Amino acid sequence: MEELKPCPFCNASMKIRSDKYPNGEQYIRPYGWHDDDCPLNHVLWCFNVEADGWTEEKVAEAWNRRAE
Repeated sequence: MEELKPCPFCNASMKIRSDKYPNGEQYIRPYGWHDDDCPLNHVLWCFNVEADGWTEEKVAEAWNRRAE
């Protein structure tokens, strides 16, 4: 899997985190410890693995292709 670029606002180190919703469906998301004043500090992007077909590779590719 490709390494994630740091946060474009606060330079936080990012990784892919996997967890489950209360109904048991798995989701993945880019995750990092952002600075308190970072606009992404309170943003949560979750990608449903089963319903939407997201993989860690797809999430990493989407995160790294973003506009800066």
